[in-house]
Amino acid sequence: MGTRTKNRWFVEVSRSRLKECALYAIPHAGGGVATVRSLCVELGDAFDTFGVRLPGRESRLGDPVVTIMSRLADELAGELLRHAQGRPVVLYGHCSGSAIAYEVARRMDPAQLRGLAVSSHPAPGSVRRAPTWELPRQEFLKQVVTDGYLPPEIIANEELLDIYEPAVRADYELVETYELDLFGGGPVEAVAAPTVAIYGRDDHTIDPVHIDAWSTLTIGPFRVVSLAGGHNLLLGRPAELAAAICQGLASDDRLHDHR
Repeated sequence: MGTRTKNRWFVEVSRSRLKECALYAIPHAGGGVATVRSLCVELGDAFDTFGVRLPGRESRLGDPVVTIMSRLADELAGELLRHAQGRPVVLYGHCSGSAIAYEVARRMDPAQLRGLAVSSHPAPGSVRRAPTWELPRQEFLKQVVTDGYLPPEIIANEELLDIYEPAVRADYELVETYELDLFGGGPVEAVAAPTVAIYGRDDHTIDPVHIDAWSTLTIGPFRVVSLAGGHNLLLGRPAELAAAICQGLASDDRLHDHR
């Protein structure tokens, strides 16, 4: 494999001695590489891991945010394919990052896509909630706090909110308008790869039925794993989440696993 050039979309977190497969981790609404770093470290024995840095956050704070799913998925898929340089790829997404991971997976060659792992997000097309991205700041932030994606120190600081809110709001718009499009007859297609869908048993923001619905979006082996914990498994359960990803994608059976 040739030397990999630096890419603003991807940040290398760990290198595996196996060097067989690359895992790309897509964070939740408004999140950057920092939010997936602990998980990527836990996965470092099995994969070379890369955090995905979307426009409008961290070192890309000045880049325009993207609110149209097809545009984001097209661009990210193209960048990822060039970055992977032909290596097998696993895609992981948390919460809204799950929908992005699925859309990128749809655009990949099945021969290169080794697996799709998603957590804490309903299957695309399975549920639609009232749009929140158009709400006034305080109402919008109330939902963001409920979903667990901005810490108190940012919520309490107007200057920090001015920095972080645009990316969070853009991601809510991205996913909510995407869901509206699916309910309006947009494409929902299965991916030809093993898929594992993970959720926290104490997550009150999602119905397990909508996690099970990911089974309709793959023609490969499918597994659901429930973990002890709430919505933000990246924060509270990175080791358990990493184990669920590895074991779920290694399974050839359609089964449910509870830990």
